[in-house]
Amino acid sequence: MRARHTLVVTLAAGALLLPSTAASAAPPPPAVDLGREVLPPGDGWASYEGPTVPDGKPTVATGTTGGAAADPSQVYVVDTWQELRDALAGKPGGSQTDARTNTVPRIIYVTGTITAFDPATCDDFARQVTVSDTGKPFRMADYIAYYDPAGPWGKVRPSGPLETARIAAAAVQAATTLQHVGSNVTLVGVGDDAAIVGASVRIRDAHNVIVRNLTIADAYDCFPVWDPTDTAVGNWNSAYDNVSVWTSTSVWVDHNTFHDGAHPHSALPVVFGRPFETHDGLLDITHGSDLVTVSYNRLENHDKTELIGSSDSRLQDRGQHRVTLHHNHWVDIGQRAPRVRFGDVHLYDNLYTQTQEGLFQYYWGAGIESSIYAENNAFELAPGVDPGRIITRWAGTQLFETGSTVNGEPTDLLAAFNATAPVPLAPTARWSPADVYDYTLDPVEDVPALVRASAGAGVLSSGTPVATAAPGVAVLSDDNGQGTGLFDGSYTVTANLYWGQNATVAKLYENGALVDAEWLTGTTPRRQTVRFPVTGKVNGTYTYVVELLNPYGTSTSRPHTVVVKDASPAVAVLSDDNRDGDGSFTVTTSLWWGTNATHYALYRDGVLVDEQELVAATPRRQTVRTVVTGLEPGTYRFVAVLSNDAGSTPTAERVVTVRR
Repeated sequence: MRARHTLVVTLAAGALLLPSTAASAAPPPPAVDLGREVLPPGDGWASYEGPTVPDGKPTVATGTTGGAAADPSQVYVVDTWQELRDALAGKPGGSQTDARTNTVPRIIYVTGTITAFDPATCDDFARQVTVSDTGKPFRMADYIAYYDPAGPWGKVRPSGPLETARIAAAAVQAATTLQHVGSNVTLVGVGDDAAIVGASVRIRDAHNVIVRNLTIADAYDCFPVWDPTDTAVGNWNSAYDNVSVWTSTSVWVDHNTFHDGAHPHSALPVVFGRPFETHDGLLDITHGSDLVTVSYNRLENHDKTELIGSSDSRLQDRGQHRVTLHHNHWVDIGQRAPRVRFGDVHLYDNLYTQTQEGLFQYYWGAGIESSIYAENNAFELAPGVDPGRIITRWAGTQLFETGSTVNGEPTDLLAAFNATAPVPLAPTARWSPADVYDYTLDPVEDVPALVRASAGAGVLSSGTPVATAAPGVAVLSDDNGQGTGLFDGSYTVTANLYWGQNATVAKLYENGALVDAEWLTGTTPRRQTVRFPVTGKVNGTYTYVVELLNPYGTSTSRPHTVVVKDASPAVAVLSDDNRDGDGSFTVTTSLWWGTNATHYALYRDGVLVDEQELVAATPRRQTVRTVVTGLEPGTYRFVAVLSNDAGSTPTAERVVTVRR
């Protein structure tokens, strides 16, 4: 059997990501630009090319490349929540609909910790909602007091003004903390400290999305709903997953860390005898999503970690929910690692660790019409935990499992479950991963060490090989007026980074608006130069700045002003050959030197009498002639107007007298 390795394909080449196993210390590898990498062929279901039907809408998958095809103008480095939202929407202040429906390829680098909100401010959301029957601001404390199952309300689902107000308060929070991700996006963390905290990231109605090297924590729900009918004792249910994949296809979630941040399950208060649950899943894949690879992630200290398929009643999800999970590390979690409905799900070379029994209920949930194929997974159970609890049945009928170990010993997990299960699971699967994609297993005895060393955020050497920090500041210049002496609206703005950390992208802004962008190559600290041609500017003043960007950050040049004063055609001179005054003559328009025209119009006494299209050859002479015939005796005033895209320039009036 071949040794497992993970090949990450860039636009031009591959890169080996696993750390060296050599005994001697080696220098760290050069940083890799994760934004340009794509999912390699054969890496799980997300590499599949073929038909899929998310939520009944047929489409054809072509692998997973994320935003690797992005234009340089669509590359962003963000370190605030609003910057991230704007980048996903594709414009400042864009809506969630903008973000969800945006299909323009984008690469978004996250640096540092981005905080969507502080749960200590939940009351600020609540105060924006008025309870209809009291006229007072909504408070979760009032909700809890009113719907106490031991009180007059009893064990009935909440309804009425307070429940309506809770729903409204939840919508206020969602407008601030729920963020949609559209198609053709790569969202990556830079370095070992990139994080998104307090947000729920929802990949919805999208295709071709990559999320890598991020810690995504604490998707905190200020307003969970109480359901006294959820189990015999009731439950508080939250609305937000750290990451959810809804009705989306071709998604790669790789080398991330998921947890509850400052609000772990152990710190939750108990209300009505149940944990006041402020989190839902860590990574849920639902609503007909399909073709997802989840690799090298760490999911820790959470109850319901990963749900694949949201409801037994969603029969439209049949044939969907095809997901591969490999080399992930679950640590001290309660359940759903994963729980599967309908899907063909491949689990291999994953590690499940317990430091204590804690929340643990089960790991693999075989749901309705699911087909789990599990290979070479390692389990480290706390003392006293029965291996028969690893698997549970949720209306499923089959599960194929092989090569598993429990605390280092080979164990038949399915046999352990079936030994006490009221309804056993068949040791089969309706599919085989080898028939779909080419993969190689790591030996199960190597899985614990390999996954510990390789899973989670901050493991990859992310950044760029051309620099180790944000780029230096460019100096701008221009050649406006050089060569011809004309300040005619066609010139080049040049940005020079004379020395320092190099950039990978340069963006040109004109009067505050992005007008051009270029990919750059370089080697720090050598000089970088980028030239932006500018054409077609009308007379006026233009202020330019250049933003240099690499995955570590951005820099902005000082403003540089260019004045255009010769964009419109130069002033021409009219002449005529009416020497005999007989009413038949030629009017000649001569532009001796300057910015040429592309259109000519001649007016006689304010009435258009001739038009011609011209070929510009600035600054050379332009001459246009109009033959005039048959004029009656009298005095005539001629004016020619020369035009180009920048404007129009009239000549001085030429008076012609016809005597006979």
